[in-house]
Amino acid sequence: MPAKKKFKETLLSQSMSMLIPAHTGSRLCMSMFFMMFTQHSMAQTPQTETPVALTQAEMIEGLSQQAVQQGLASTENEATEKIEQAIQPEVNVDSLQMLREQEQAGQQFEAFKPIEFEDLEELPIQAVDQAMADEIYRVAEEAKREAQAYRQTQNTEIVVNDVSQQELLEINQAPVNVDQLMQNIESDSQILVQANETGATLPELSPQQLRPENATQPNIFKRLFYKVRPPRRIMTAKVPRIDADVVIVKTNGNGTSQQLSAEARDEAYKNLEANIENKLSSFTQESFSDFQSALPQLRTLSNQAAQAVGFYNASFRFEKLSDSRVRVYVTPNEPVLVQSQNIEFSGAGANTPQFQVIGVLPELEEGDVFHHGKYERTKERIVEAASNNGYFDAYWRSHDAKVAQPQNTADINLRYETGNAYKLGAVTFRMSDPTKEFPLDPDVLQSLVPWQEGADYRFWRVNSLANNLTNTRYFNYTLVDAVKPDPIEQPLELPPDIQQLVDEQLISESSLAVQDKKQVASNEEVTQDVVDESQFAGSQEQDQANLRALRTAQEAKEAEQERLKAQAREEKVIPVLVTLNADTLNSAELGLGYGTDTGMRVRGQYRRAIVNKRGHSFDANVELSEIRQSIDGRYNIPYKHPLNDYFSIVGGYEREERDDVARGNGLLIESAVVGADRFIKNPRGSWQHTYGVRYRLDQLTQQGEVNANNIPDAFLVSAAETQESLLFGYELSRTVSDKRVNPTKGFKQTYKLEVGSEALLSDADMAIANAGWRFIYSLGENADHQFVGRADAGYIFTEDFTKVPYNLRYFTGGDQSIRGFDYKSLSPEINGYKVGGQAQAIGSLEYNYQFKEGWRAAVFADAGNAYDKDFSNPTEYGVGLGVRWASPIGPIRIDVASGISEDNHPIRLHFFIGSQL
Repeated sequence: MPAKKKFKETLLSQSMSMLIPAHTGSRLCMSMFFMMFTQHSMAQTPQTETPVALTQAEMIEGLSQQAVQQGLASTENEATEKIEQAIQPEVNVDSLQMLREQEQAGQQFEAFKPIEFEDLEELPIQAVDQAMADEIYRVAEEAKREAQAYRQTQNTEIVVNDVSQQELLEINQAPVNVDQLMQNIESDSQILVQANETGATLPELSPQQLRPENATQPNIFKRLFYKVRPPRRIMTAKVPRIDADVVIVKTNGNGTSQQLSAEARDEAYKNLEANIENKLSSFTQESFSDFQSALPQLRTLSNQAAQAVGFYNASFRFEKLSDSRVRVYVTPNEPVLVQSQNIEFSGAGANTPQFQVIGVLPELEEGDVFHHGKYERTKERIVEAASNNGYFDAYWRSHDAKVAQPQNTADINLRYETGNAYKLGAVTFRMSDPTKEFPLDPDVLQSLVPWQEGADYRFWRVNSLANNLTNTRYFNYTLVDAVKPDPIEQPLELPPDIQQLVDEQLISESSLAVQDKKQVASNEEVTQDVVDESQFAGSQEQDQANLRALRTAQEAKEAEQERLKAQAREEKVIPVLVTLNADTLNSAELGLGYGTDTGMRVRGQYRRAIVNKRGHSFDANVELSEIRQSIDGRYNIPYKHPLNDYFSIVGGYEREERDDVARGNGLLIESAVVGADRFIKNPRGSWQHTYGVRYRLDQLTQQGEVNANNIPDAFLVSAAETQESLLFGYELSRTVSDKRVNPTKGFKQTYKLEVGSEALLSDADMAIANAGWRFIYSLGENADHQFVGRADAGYIFTEDFTKVPYNLRYFTGGDQSIRGFDYKSLSPEINGYKVGGQAQAIGSLEYNYQFKEGWRAAVFADAGNAYDKDFSNPTEYGVGLGVRWASPIGPIRIDVASGISEDNHPIRLHFFIGSQL
């Protein structure tokens, strides 16, 4: 019976469609009714009949009769009503349209009203079909059996041991460091993430930079310093990293590598090796423990490192050597070479030397291997040149490097707009505490400013002002702020090849615009409950008033900064603000030291930074050692400049004991000095001038018993009575070096002349001429090979040398003279008495090698002596070995030297701190 079969299919379809939505209880009941009816009908054997087309009314009537016969309904009318409700088609509702209508009407539809908690009780309880539940359970059991069967087929199984009682005890007893936890949370909250809008790349890091600061042991001097002042420990966890051994597998390529010289190719391979090693040294040992899982990451890091130095087609093979070491076999293949480079400047500063030198000497040249670090360094040099020379309206027109594959070429295009140059405005001085007056007169402060108002902006001028304020030692704190306008941001121009396509209308410029990926801020206001701090212990109204005052001051400062930035942009003039603090005018220092010439010594210093508003200052020094005791003072008076042109009034007393001066007997020398100097200092590398006058009064006392008949005239006259001298002097000096502290190249020359007359408080008519030269010259990579030399010469011009005060004669030997001999132990002798030299000539040559960063081993030779008038006494020689350490305050030198010109070849230790220039 086809009609009956059609009827069953229709009824089954309708019943399933009603069962799946199941929105109401009536529909669920009707669906269950049709399911039961369908099951009963499908049990019958279908018979073949001629198809009969039934209307919907006839179908409903037939279903009603069947329902009454099976007892599913009491009357046919009841069955007909239920069937009509069940087969009535469900109206599709457009939810989006209803929401729009709801927003326009300003009221909610019943279907979209939220269900309240109280309405849940009124919802009907729907029974669950037991057959469906049984089916779910059956499928779940089946999946469970399949999972168990799959586990049985696996060979390896991870076994997790039960925790031991000891481990449970340790876990329970482990305290939570709340302070450290709060510090970590606070530190994390201060992390700022900024968009990389400029396309900057990270600098290459060495393995030493990636290791924690405390990974290396401090040297002996730092350890001694840490004994007195322990370093502050930073609570940072050490994350173990891996080490990488990189092996370059060279191939005989026929591409771009053949265009490189052997030296350039080797340098490129060294860069490749070093960069991969540095990159992989950031990989943690924890991630490296699963080697197979770590391989993709290692390959990615290696590929990034290779591309950064120009190898875009390198291949890699990794071998695990240990839990913390990997070996990488790198096949470089053909490198990318710079095919063309266009560096173009426009604007008012385009032709200035600061920019032109970059265009002539960029970091990369055509034909070089494309190195991302050097490319970025060229860009940095351009930006620095603009900032250091006052081009604050400068911006990038375009900066791109197009790498073509498989040609392995790179085309660099850098175009920069300089804008107009800015001027320097007047300097405004202010105190850190506005209630305090200035400790110096305005003209003294203005004398420290190294420019006139309206001069071209140069960074070195602003930096010189900061250095001048610091070097005067007037202030405890100085802050120099040159208020610069914010950088200009302009959209980048298109590369030339793409711009040509746009001009030819082959592509639209709008299709090339970079979409703004920044999230749009919500216009909804976010509110947050603020805790009332007055409820906490320790909060006071005074504290809140102080906070409000600080906040107000900060807001005023920010407002002033914005105003000055806008003013600078408009007027093209940079205002300079200087904040000063002179709360501590008195300072004192005490130090303990040792010198091989002086033995143990104690030094003390007192300084009054500002005596009056004219900038006068005062210094006093005291030194106590085994053989020398001294005290001196210096009063400084600015003349035209507090640093570069000033007077000094000096005075002091010195007491010195010299052993083995007169046939085994010693000599006690007491000296009193008073004088005045004028210092005229010019910029470093120029000649420095010093004019001075000194009056000396020396008293010599011979220790021990001597026979007067054996004392030579040159010694007898000097030691008999008090000696005096009034000397007028002039000194000229010049120092040229690459660095102020620990220079690697430099040359210093000094010339000095002093004259005195018997007619003017001097024991003899005399003129003393001295000259000195020092040089340092370094060779090799990182200045590993270094040569150091010095020479000193002097002569006393006088008609009667015996009248020259003993303390003005020449004596040599010691750290700064001829090593291998005692301090001032070399001199012409008469009858065993050291009478002092009328001439002096000393030369020294040293070679040192840097075996470790900052550490050098030295070998040296010294020669010379203090000579008599005719240079008749022999020349003395000393040779030795030494170690140098480039400390932050200058070289520290330890030498072991022997006086090889003496018969017993004495060996002495010399220790000195200070520059060799």
